[in-house]
Amino acid sequence: MLPRNQFKIALYFFAAIALLGLVLRLIPLVSLGITYSYVLHAHSHTAFLGWLHGAFIALVSYIFLKDKLQTRQFKILYCFTIFNVAGIYISFIIQGYKLFSILFLSLFLVATYWFLIYFFKNKSGIETYPATFRFVRAGLWLQFLSSLSPWSLGAVIKLLGKKSDFYKFDIFYYLHFQYNGWFLFATIGLTLYLLERRHITLPVSKVNWLYRFMLIAVFLGYFSNTLWANPGWFFNLIALTGAMAEIAAFFVLLLILKRYYRYLRHTITEFSYRILTFVLIMFMTKTVLQFMVSFPYYATLTYKIRDFVIGYLHLIMLGIFSPFLLVLAYELQFIKLKKMFFKTFFTGFLLTETVIFLRAVLLWFGFDFNMELVNRILFIFTLLLATGIWLIVFSKHNKDA
Repeated sequence: MLPRNQFKIALYFFAAIALLGLVLRLIPLVSLGITYSYVLHAHSHTAFLGWLHGAFIALVSYIFLKDKLQTRQFKILYCFTIFNVAGIYISFIIQGYKLFSILFLSLFLVATYWFLIYFFKNKSGIETYPATFRFVRAGLWLQFLSSLSPWSLGAVIKLLGKKSDFYKFDIFYYLHFQYNGWFLFATIGLTLYLLERRHITLPVSKVNWLYRFMLIAVFLGYFSNTLWANPGWFFNLIALTGAMAEIAAFFVLLLILKRYYRYLRHTITEFSYRILTFVLIMFMTKTVLQFMVSFPYYATLTYKIRDFVIGYLHLIMLGIFSPFLLVLAYELQFIKLKKMFFKTFFTGFLLTETVIFLRAVLLWFGFDFNMELVNRILFIFTLLLATGIWLIVFSKHNKDA
C-alpha cells in the first residue's frame, strides 16, 4: 500500500468530517430529524482516527517503513484499520455510542496495537532521521497510553456513572494524550524531518531539551484538564509547570528552526513556508491558551462555556495539524495543493474561529446577542471552510496524481 494512497484515503475522511461539521451547524437552524450527539461523536471520532491518525500513519510509514509497505501483513492491517474507521463513522451516525460503535472502536484500538508491533519490528532509517524517529516513537507510545482510556471507560461508567468527575477525567485523558501526545509529537518529529531529509545534523543538546520539555508538558499538562473540579493547589502547580514546559519547548523549537531558517526557506516552496509560519503562530497561540487554562479561574470558565473548548480544539486540529499535514504531503508530492483551494479553507477556518471565540466572550461577559443570527453566520463560514476542504480533496489534480 503506497503512502500516497494511504494519505489520500485519510483525505477522504477529512472531506467526510467536513460534511458532518456542516450538518452540526445546520441542526440548530433546521429540523433534520438527526440526533445531534450522534453526529457529533461521528464527527470527532473520525476526525481523530480517520483523518489525523490516518494521515500521520501514512507519513510515518513513508519514512520508516519504506521496504515493508507491500507485505501481505501490512495490507491486511491497513484494510482492517480503514474498515473499522468507516464502521465508526456510520455506526455513530445511526446509533450513537452503543454496541456497533463500541465494537468498531475496540477493533480500531486492536489495529493500532498491531501497527505498533509491526512498526517497531520492521522500522528502518533510524540512523538517517534520529531526531524524527525519537519524536515519532514517543508519539506512538503516547497513542498507546491514550488507548487505555476507552478500555477503562466501561468500568468507570458502571462504578461511578457518566455524571461523575472521573468519567470526564477519563474522556479528557484520551483527548489529551491524542492531541498533546501522539499528534503533537508526530508534528514536531515530522518538522525536524524537513531538515534531516536534507542531511542536516541537528544540534543534539537542543533536540534533547526539546524532547524533555515536551515530555514534561504532556504528562504534567494533563492536570490542566482536572482543574475545573477544584482538586487543590498542588494540581494547579503541576498543571502550571506543564504549561511552562510547553512554552519552553516552543522556544527551543524556534531556536532550532532559526538556526536553519535560510536553508529551510530555500528547500521548500514559498507557499509551504508561509503555511508553516502560520502553523508556528498557531502553536504559539496554543501554548498561551494552555498556560491560561492552567489557572483555576480560566479552567472553570472553559469548562462552563463550551465554545472555548470547541474553539481551542478547532485551533489545534484545523490550525496546526491539518495545514501541517497538507504542506508535508504537498512537499513529498503526495498531493497537489492549489493556493486558491487552501486559501478558501484557511479563510473559512479564521472566520469560524473568530465567531466561535467571539460568541464565547459575549457569553463570558453576559452580553445579549441574537443566537440564531450567530448560528446562521457560523453555518455560512463553516460552509466556506468545508468547501475549501472539498476542493483540496476532490481536486482533479489530486485524482490524477
